[in-house]
Amino acid sequence: MNTSGLIDPHLSAVVQAAENGAVLQRVVVVCGSTLYVGIPVSTAKFTHTNLTEFGVEFFKDAGNWKTPRQEKEAIADQRANEVIRAISPEDSTPTMDVLSLCPAQVLPAGMASYEVPAVRVNLHQVDSWWVAPFVEHPAKFRGGGVGVSF
Repeated sequence: MNTSGLIDPHLSAVVQAAENGAVLQRVVVVCGSTLYVGIPVSTAKFTHTNLTEFGVEFFKDAGNWKTPRQEKEAIADQRANEVIRAISPEDSTPTMDVLSLCPAQVLPAGMASYEVPAVRVNLHQVDSWWVAPFVEHPAKFRGGGVGVSF
């Protein structure tokens, strides 16, 4: 975790560019032993993406209802809006010390990875980051095996 309390001004510039609507390339952010990989976007895009994803999820849940499609969509949208209102401040002005990534991957070391519609990373927790292309070298599995006998 970033213990210096300082935020890299270059990373702050990435957040500012995203909030201003710039179309950016993938960024990789390392916080402790977790990698976050995604496209920097604005706070508004983060909120809109979550609203859309909740709407899709709620619509799937409504799949078995004997209700017209339009009504299912309206109910799903209403439920999604309720969730977003509950988890988002009314004043959703951009937070310049938080990076929004959409879509994103969360890759904790030694654990399952997650593909998520959107994630936010507090810049005070960033240990390192990069935007340049890179070559991934998958971990090598070494030996071992399981033997079972009856």
